Amino acid sequence: MVRRSPGSAVPILLAASLLTWPALWNGYPLVFSDTGTYLSQAIHGYLGWDRPVFYSLFLYPLHLRITTWPAVVAQALLAAHMLHLLARVLAPSTSPWWASRWWLPGLAGALAALTSLPFLASELIADLFTPLLILALALLVLAPGLLSGAERLWLAAFSTFMIAVHQSHPPLALALLALLLPARRWLGAVALPGRNWPWHALLALPLACAALLGVNLIGHGRAALSPFGNAFLLARVIYDGPGMAVLARDCPAAGWRLCAYAGHFPPTADGFLWRADSPLVLAGGAKLVSDEEAGAIILAALRAEPGTEAHAFLVNAATQFAQFATGDGLQPWPGTVTPWIARDFPPAEFAAYQAARQSRGELSVPPALLRLHQAAAWAGLAGCAVLAVLGLRRRHPLGGFAVAVLLGLLVNAAITGGLSGPHDRYQSRVIWLPLALVLLAPLSLPHRRATTAPVVVR
Repeated sequence: MVRRSPGSAVPILLAASLLTWPALWNGYPLVFSDTGTYLSQAIHGYLGWDRPVFYSLFLYPLHLRITTWPAVVAQALLAAHMLHLLARVLAPSTSPWWASRWWLPGLAGALAALTSLPFLASELIADLFTPLLILALALLVLAPGLLSGAERLWLAAFSTFMIAVHQSHPPLALALLALLLPARRWLGAVALPGRNWPWHALLALPLACAALLGVNLIGHGRAALSPFGNAFLLARVIYDGPGMAVLARDCPAAGWRLCAYAGHFPPTADGFLWRADSPLVLAGGAKLVSDEEAGAIILAALRAEPGTEAHAFLVNAATQFAQFATGDGLQPWPGTVTPWIARDFPPAEFAAYQAARQSRGELSVPPALLRLHQAAAWAGLAGCAVLAVLGLRRRHPLGGFAVAVLLGLLVNAAITGGLSGPHDRYQSRVIWLPLALVLLAPLSLPHRRATTAPVVVR
């Protein structure tokens, strides 16, 4: 039996409003270096080499080249609604009326004060959809019997979109489904009566991959999920050491374009990928290097030093798991964002963007708030581990969700840190999830579900 929370619209709206405070404080939606591409792809009808177009298509009908504020409102509403579904599934049917109706603004308020979530909701990049994807897949796999048919369809469609908006999301979704589906019974999944498999969860990944393959085939002439994604892996193996050793060993005989710049590489992988004077750019750009030589250099590096690269992957993933400071990238972006806002939006919108704290270089997370977020994150991780044990012992859905969230954090760290390189923003996307479950535990764990609830998977 699916329990509905009466009058949920007002609490969701209130919760969403609490998640927009960084944008309000800034005086404009937060931006990152990627924001310019995300805004311009749909406006000017092109495909960037490094970012899927689907988030751009999400943004366009919201801003319509007038103002970007509706995008922040939409993102906050999506986050609030996902929290609403999560807590409605986990909260007991015996909750008092005030708890079932007004827990959401309290939860959102706590997360807005203690975590990075409001910064994600307030920023014009696709980072918010990483944690929401983890929650959506967990809901579809572990609690389809506690959702209505419309909710299952919505989560399947929303998951399809979220998988397609970021290059890291297809492997994230694949790993989570591969880990959660076989363990559904052990995790206490609540299935639909008479159905053993959560088909809605299984639809999202192939549909998203089909969309990515089709768009990239049409736009780039390559049927690939990430046509030029090996440029990121190339940077990783070079700066982990094996790739640099291969260039030193095989150049100039190999004839690679990068050979002309061996010994003159910037000190970081980010510099290699994004600096205007980087070897990657000077050798013809990421697309050309990706097509002609990235694969050969990566393969040669892995063959020469597989142990070194495996060790570097593990170290980078472990570093990423523990690196999640809020506010990474809040500096101004005059070269990658400002020109697009100036070109494609009205003068009043550009003036508001220019007047924002971020554009003036005056936006940062206060040190006290940063320390609070760090403490809350570590407390959330510890509490989530405890909830996983207690919930599984009691056959409560909270245990399975705690396991799913912890797995999501580990997989995200492996994909982003291990394959791209540790950055605070990669793990700050998802680090608020454990605390959300910990905050829901007092409302959820002390109670058992009514006997009319759907049966656990057998």
